[in-house]
Parts: sequence; structure tokens; C-alpha cells
Amino acid sequence: MRLLTYNIDNKIINKLEDEERYIVDRTEEFDDALYHLEVRFYNLVIVREDELKNCLTLLKSTSNTHTAFVILTDKIDKKFHLKCFKNGALCVLDYPCDDELLWAKIESIHRENFFKKVYCKNYFGIDKEQKKVLDYQNNEVQIRGKAYDILVYLHQNRFRPPISKDEMIYALWDDPEMVCQNVIEVNINQIRSKLKKRFQVDMIDTVRNRGYKLRQ
Repeated sequence: MRLLTYNIDNKIINKLEDEERYIVDRTEEFDDALYHLEVRFYNLVIVREDELKNCLTLLKSTSNTHTAFVILTDKIDKKFHLKCFKNGALCVLDYPCDDELLWAKIESIHRENFFKKVYCKNYFGIDKEQKKVLDYQNNEVQIRGKAYDILVYLHQNRFRPPISKDEMIYALWDDPEMVCQNVIEVNINQIRSKLKKRFQVDMIDTVRNRGYKLRQ
């Protein structure tokens, strides 16, 4: 998953990055943050800003409705908060913000991203500490590297519409501009083959011109 921070100087961001919860893009200048939002996909954006105009510009700069915006501000007036919420902010927190509170909010947004283990139906489990896919007899299914990351991402987003190749590239690669869409196809085919061989079920649907979805 990918996180953009703007004007954030906080040890919690280091913690998120060190624990590999997100690929983090850090920005300190408004124009830089705006540029990143216009050219990249983000699962989460954390902004420290007191100017309503700047907040609204950032909120409107992405067409992705699945980006969660958290705004930290020392503006306590009702109008500021309402405008941010009406234009797409998920959360507005008073600044300075307690680290523990901010961490809890981030965890509540992408809760499964913080689970140590998750399970898919009665077929397999994902051990995030070991970065392994296991069947219910605790035998490893050999899905590693980016194929593993893609499977985890599809599972995290299983209740959404099909996930596009572009989204997966931008959410999972450090330098997404250097990655071609064919890489996704290759990894999806690897995942599909490994799961089908083990469980005799095709667990990934391909939706033409839209992307991929893990079956429920």
C-alpha cells in the first residue's frame, strides 16, 4: 500500500515505513504534494495544513475515490472541518496530534494491513510476519516476492470493484513509473496457477478492461 505525507515531521511515519505497512512518499512543499497526487495512486494521504484553500486543492487533485485523506490542523472552526469532510476528507484531527491517536486512526482505516495473519475462506492463510502463504494444514504455497504482495493487496481489497493493473503497480512498487503492466499479468498468472494447483479452484477473476478480483 502507498502513503503520501505532506508537511509531516513525525516518528510515526518512520514506524509505518520501518514496519513495511506502506511505501511512503514524503513531501514538504505544497506543489510537490500536489504533483504526487496528480501522477500517483495513494491508499492513504496524511496532510498537515491550516489553509482551507490548500486542503481543498489537495482533496480535489485526485479522482481516486478510495484514497483516504487524514488532515492535521490547528483550525478548530466548524466551517473548516465541514468543508474538508464535504470534499472527501475521511478524518480531521487537531494539531499537534498525539502519536498514539494518529496511529490508531491509521490502523482503523486499513485494519487488515496491520493484522499479522489473515485468511481467505477455507483455503489459505497469509502470514504477514513471515511473508508466506499457507494452506489450512500449515503447508506453504510457494508464492513469494511481488506475487505475494499482489495476492495480499487483492485480499485487502476483496470487497471493492476489480483492482486495475495501474493501481497495483502504484500501490506496490517503489518506482511505479518504471514498471510495465505486463508484470502484473505475469504475477497474476503465477498466483492463479499456484492456488489452482493446490486447491483445484480458480480464485482470481479477470474482469476485461477493469482488472482483477479475488473470489469470495
